[in-house]
Amino acid sequence: MKKGILFLGLALFGGTAFAQTGVRLNIELHDVQHLVINPDQSTVTLVYHTLADYQNGVESVQKAHLSVFSTSGYEVKVKLANQDFIKLGQAQTEKIPAPLIRVKATATHIGQAVNTTSGILSTNKETIISSDSPTLNGLFDVTYTGPGADGLMQYVEKNNTVTFTNDVLYSIETR
Repeated sequence: MKKGILFLGLALFGGTAFAQTGVRLNIELHDVQHLVINPDQSTVTLVYHTLADYQNGVESVQKAHLSVFSTSGYEVKVKLANQDFIKLGQAQTEKIPAPLIRVKATATHIGQAVNTTSGILSTNKETIISSDSPTLNGLFDVTYTGPGADGLMQYVEKNNTVTFTNDVLYSIETR
């Protein structure tokens, strides 16, 4: 009887059809680079209030100003959109040549494998951050430093606050 049940079991299972098919799964990887300026810091103002400001220059430190994501080595570059700064609030457009404004990035995470340098803003791209390694969460403070040595005094107006503006453009490129 046991042999009969075993034979019947083998006949039932041995006679069943078995099919197998497959799917090829591809993983496609693209080089991605993403650069974000902290939206709360979309305007940076260098303010000259005192004699010392005009003599020594001023600076504005923007904490966590730039956020970088890159799947490969990268360079972050900075430049001015226009050669001249334009005076705000005038019907006629008054321009001044770009003063020597320095921009310096500093990594906020100790141990990031990055190089940072100071650059002078002009219409030419200046590399201020570079790395041979990818990064998932690069975060950088940026310091903007305006000139001293009375370089801007000639544009001051008596009893009036004067503002000149330009756009600073950042880009990220593969290294």
